[in-house]
Amino acid sequence: MAVITKTFSIANISIRASADTVEKRIRSLSGVREAAVDISSNTMHVVFDPDLIDDRRIIQEVRACGYDAYTKELPVQKEESEEEKKTVVYDRSFIVSLGITAGILLMWLLHVPPFIALVLLCELVFISRNLLLEMVRAAMKFTSRNPVLRLSAMALSVICGIVLTFKGADTASLFYLYAALFITVTKLENQLIQNSRNRAADAVRSLGTSLPKTASVYQNHREKATAVEDLQEDQIILIRPNEKVPADGRVVRGFALMNESALTGMETAIEKSEGSYVYANSICLKGSVEVRAERIGSKTAMMRLASLAEKTASDTSFRSPFKNSTKYMFIYISAAALIAFFGWIVSGTSVSMALTVMIAVLACSSLQALNLASENEVMRTAGEAAVNHVLFKSIDALEMVSSLETVLLEQDGTVTDRDLTVTDFIPAEGMSEGRLEYVAYALENRSNRPFAKAITRYLRSRRMSAVNMQEFTSLSKKGRSALQSLSSYRCGTYDETLERGVITEGWEQTIQALRKEGKRVLIYTKDDVIIGIIAAVRPMIPGAQESIEQLKQTGTEIWLITDGTSEESDALAELIHPDRVIFHPADDDIERLMAELDNSEGISAYISASPREDIRSSADITAAIGVGADPENTEAGILLSRNRLADFIYAINTSRQLNENITGKQVSVMIYHGLAVILFGFLLPVVMSIPLLPVTAVLCALAAVIAVLPIAKKEFR
Repeated sequence: MAVITKTFSIANISIRASADTVEKRIRSLSGVREAAVDISSNTMHVVFDPDLIDDRRIIQEVRACGYDAYTKELPVQKEESEEEKKTVVYDRSFIVSLGITAGILLMWLLHVPPFIALVLLCELVFISRNLLLEMVRAAMKFTSRNPVLRLSAMALSVICGIVLTFKGADTASLFYLYAALFITVTKLENQLIQNSRNRAADAVRSLGTSLPKTASVYQNHREKATAVEDLQEDQIILIRPNEKVPADGRVVRGFALMNESALTGMETAIEKSEGSYVYANSICLKGSVEVRAERIGSKTAMMRLASLAEKTASDTSFRSPFKNSTKYMFIYISAAALIAFFGWIVSGTSVSMALTVMIAVLACSSLQALNLASENEVMRTAGEAAVNHVLFKSIDALEMVSSLETVLLEQDGTVTDRDLTVTDFIPAEGMSEGRLEYVAYALENRSNRPFAKAITRYLRSRRMSAVNMQEFTSLSKKGRSALQSLSSYRCGTYDETLERGVITEGWEQTIQALRKEGKRVLIYTKDDVIIGIIAAVRPMIPGAQESIEQLKQTGTEIWLITDGTSEESDALAELIHPDRVIFHPADDDIERLMAELDNSEGISAYISASPREDIRSSADITAAIGVGADPENTEAGILLSRNRLADFIYAINTSRQLNENITGKQVSVMIYHGLAVILFGFLLPVVMSIPLLPVTAVLCALAAVIAVLPIAKKEFR
């Protein structure tokens, strides 16, 4: 008989005694030779005869012991190797242009008849016809002023070259060299600019390429390996230790610890049990769960984030906020070129030399650098911010957030978690903790109340997954009450318990102390006698308190909108000390709040996991925060995909640094233009007669473009 060894994943085994029970049960099966459970990896290795027993029977026996089990060895689909997209684009026509330019230079040096240089220039024009037509169209529409100056310099060079050719002057080849070099440098500039934009997009492409290639789908009572792109909504996906979640969905069975750092940036293990929502690209650290797929492929939060991040990083609508500077520099360069030409004519210089100076002044212009100085900074900043889970949806938000004066914070999902977490489990004297857990699970596991869900999650994390419901003769469908023989079990809030006439003497001090800490208290009774209390709180999101303090230190006013109990609001206010607390705002309160924002001259930001329409319409900047933030939300100016206010601080610092960088580069480019006009239009022609003046000028223009491109990656934090 041929035997095989197979590995199974087993969820939630944490003690050796449980592992021994499973091993004994499996070894007793006909056809099983050996079974060994590894607690550290939550796996079981089974040696068995496939003719006598199959995987399904083994899994059934493990589940009969109270644990979920799945096969671990699945057929792995071969991944197609795709060649990585190259950031740098190698343009062959540029190499040819460079060769033709070098040939014309050689002809000028060797005094070859200029007709040959003209033929080479015509060949270069033909090769570069698409580029030149594009420049002509841009010049005619006046969408960009840089092509106007560059085309003017080319046209002057070609006209002068042709005139000198017919006159038989050897200097004609020099003017053809000017025109050829202008074309070649323009090609190089365009290539460098495109490569720069590609780098900005490459920074975020990795977000969408890290999803698993295959998924384990539970279908027709069997497990099947399916390509992720073939997943369907409502399919049940099996997630085991060390596996990535391939789709967004809700847990329908099992318990696991998940690492959601790929989406949230937080390395903390998060408990997931029945009813919990999981996100694609999360990693299962321990345990196993069955997930019903709700959003697949491009609809998952991770893929929508990646798509928007790539779009943001390469969006050419992010352009210079200082567009008027280009118009003024264009007028300055044009006027300077004309003044230089007529100035040298008046001074007695030859027309050929005066034209050379005029062409040099036009060639030294790099108006494209003025746009790039801001455009590339904004694109690079937007791309790097997207990698850090901060998405700027508009140039206005990117510019204004650095001048923030007022911040409105929604408590839920921004300062504190949305879900309650059990903090205190206190049984009465004579009541064991295990018995109180048993009663609490029986009363709460069927309820959809937030407190009930928190208790159920807590008890399941303690490996409680079922109780003997037959012990209770009656259970409320909505939870909170049950009958056991002649005894009545009930649970309720402090106020509800007092209304029922239950005496809280002996518990009052404990209950009030818990409520003062901002905790919600649920009181359990048996025949109107307290048998224990459970307290839960919406915990502070890590780093929120420190981030609020940093905001206040910058002079920003903090308004906190709370939605919990008055005790919760007071306790939270004691921790973060907001400038103003707005407790459960009614419609009238919101109208007054909006009126204050509208009348304020300062810039305001509204941060919420689910921004209200009546508030976001009046705030200058709306920031949607958390993994639930919808990347398609057109109302939000900023999307913070992690529940971290520290990312909003990062957005502010990014905006400030961006404005500083843009201003610095803009000033540098303007200074360059001022000095270049003086140098090439007046100083160099006075000192010496330099025939290669336009060549030097256009190379300086190229250097100006390179100087504003983000060659090296710069870290923001």
